[in-house]
Amino acid sequence: MRPIETVHAEPRESVESPDYRVNFWQQSGEAWALDAYALTEVEDITEVLRWVDEHSSGRRFEVFAEMDDEPERSYQSPRKTGLIRLLGTNPNVGVTVEIGRFVKI
Repeated sequence: MRPIETVHAEPRESVESPDYRVNFWQQSGEAWALDAYALTEVEDITEVLRWVDEHSSGRRFEVFAEMDDEPERSYQSPRKTGLIRLLGTNPNVGVTVEIGRFVKI
């Protein structure tokens, strides 16, 4: 980390109450199972972290702020907004996983 001193912020835009994304990861054999949630109508990050603490059940997690407003859709419709990581890591980053193998006949 390299801190840089700066003057007050003059952001191009600001979002008072962003939506958040939380990914819970649990190891299942050699793979990681994912439970993902979008948290809307959130007061602040403290509320998000309290929710994570209440629902993590010891699982590894990531917390993101969503970059854009995105309407609520059905479970089968993936959310596509950009994410800003606030906390945690993805356990799959940098891990090679075999998904198949060719066998010479």
